[in-house]
Amino acid sequence: MATQAALLTSMAAVVAVVTYPVASLAVAVTVAAIVAVARVVVTRVDRSMLTVDVPGVPVEVTVARTARD
Repeated sequence: MATQAALLTSMAAVVAVVTYPVASLAVAVTVAAIVAVARVVVTRVDRSMLTVDVPGVPVEVTVARTARD
């Protein structure tokens, strides 16, 4: 069932690209840009994680800071 869905999705994508090449290119570039920006944001948040041990409390507190902090 999943294979059929993937095949139908692929066929629909091919038809869309052949029928609307400029729009398909615009959509592909937009999606790639969104993914690139999201990866940069996630990387910056991951790099700026700070773990704080609270004395007397058996819990670690993780503080996430963004690039603008």
